[in-house]
Amino acid sequence: MPGKRQPTALVEANGRKHLTEAEKDQRRDQEVHVPPPDRAAPPRWLPKRLHREFEEIGEILLAAGLYAELDRDVLGQYFLARERWLKADKKAAAAIRADDEKLAREWTSVQGTYFKQARQCAEVMGLSVTSRCRIVVPAAVVNAAGAASEAGDDEFTQRLRARQAAAMDV
Repeated sequence: MPGKRQPTALVEANGRKHLTEAEKDQRRDQEVHVPPPDRAAPPRWLPKRLHREFEEIGEILLAAGLYAELDRDVLGQYFLARERWLKADKKAAAAIRADDEKLAREWTSVQGTYFKQARQCAEVMGLSVTSRCRIVVPAAVVNAAGAASEAGDDEFTQRLRARQAAAMDV
């Protein structure tokens, strides 16, 4: 059974399959490209108290190439579910301190529901390590060590390039 269809840039970078220019053009025409927005603007329905945090995380995702305007609602849902999880966590902790088993069980159930919602949104957006590892990026883009070193590079950049080059040789 064939795997998921991969972007043309990834197929070319892997070098396992030869594509003619006509095939490359045809594949690229079938791919969906969403231009990145200028900034990460929160949805209108998101409470104002969450806007600053939305913009912070949105800008990080935008810089990493993981955010498009279509992702706005999912990221907003993440912040809403996370806020509700925190409130449910406080209520569950208070019920546990009060030795109210029934109330603690109810709030931990609510807490679990909100945690699952937040985790699912986080995985979709690439906010967890494992979800970022699943993102397929062509090796040619990832390998910064192969880029030409400039004479004005600082010591940190030089060391980083050396480590990346050593990692690619292994």
